[in-house]
Amino acid sequence: MEFFESKRSEWVRNYEGKFVLIKEKELIDVFNAFDDAYKAGVRKFGNQPFLIKRVSKEEPVEKFPALTLGIIHANL
Repeated sequence: MEFFESKRSEWVRNYEGKFVLIKEKELIDVFNAFDDAYKAGVRKFGNQPFLIKRVSKEEPVEKFPALTLGIIHANL
């Protein structure tokens, strides 16, 4: 994630909305769809860790209304 954050502004100019495949501190490739990035990562790295992130100016905020309203409960 540190590598991604260090490159975010540069990548936003070139790849905004696309998915980057990262291994350690190296950009492996850029894809239009998450599925394509995932398949390439598995094909190239197998069961080793790699990162796929969508390039955007800001990190999207995830909201879970059911959890917030108490409809479901999470044991944290």
